[in-house]
Amino acid sequence: MLIREDRAQTLSEGSVAAARALRNVLMHLPAAIAAEALLDEFPWVDVLPVEAKARFVKDFARAFQASAELGEWSVLAQTVQEWRSTATIYADPALAEQLSEPLGDDFGPVPEPVGEE
Repeated sequence: MLIREDRAQTLSEGSVAAARALRNVLMHLPAAIAAEALLDEFPWVDVLPVEAKARFVKDFARAFQASAELGEWSVLAQTVQEWRSTATIYADPALAEQLSEPLGDDFGPVPEPVGEE
């Protein structure tokens, strides 16, 4: 895509301003209302426990702002993908319980790291 440099600067400044505004809105809303507002775009948020919904909103807002400031939207995409994976685990109660239990087994010695020399 080719655009004039001054236009690119304006787009960048606008996306950063929008990201900051969205972050501020999400941070000032009660977590439940902010999560509800994101449900249309991310319906899987509904399977997250209440405390996880609040963390998702906070992580989403921060990743949105970081992506806008860096001009690199993969930061936001990764955050959304990680939370979608978390929701997948919570959607299966048996799996969520299994992954929440402490590890009691000794899995043996850890091998030395292999590095390029």
